[in-house]
Amino acid sequence: MLVLDDSEDRISWFRQRLRNVKFAKTSAAAINLFSQHRFKVAFLDHDLHWMDAGFPHRQHGNGKEVARYLASHGFDGIVVIHSRSEQADVMAKILPQAKVCPFGDFDITECSEVAASHTRMPI
Repeated sequence: MLVLDDSEDRISWFRQRLRNVKFAKTSAAAINLFSQHRFKVAFLDHDLHWMDAGFPHRQHGNGKEVARYLASHGFDGIVVIHSRSEQADVMAKILPQAKVCPFGDFDITECSEVAASHTRMPI
């Protein structure tokens, strides 16, 4: 399982709930991890730099870059886009199998489940 997020608070939240997880704070680090490991689950944020909020159409250094990488490499695992950015919908178009669940709108009840808006999605 991989979590892409630059927020220490969110990383801590995920760390408290998940085992056997790798974290990446940048798109480059996430792509590097995806190239070295076979993950079954990915939690992806969009805004990884202050410029992403100010310039949402940036194509590199954010979650869209990772989404394009996963799409081009045929990632067939579970993808949860937990970004609160409007760009989450753009990422979901790149990865149609992804579920958009903004951070704070879901909880991880067990290591094997994610509860989002009263819907359970197996991981």
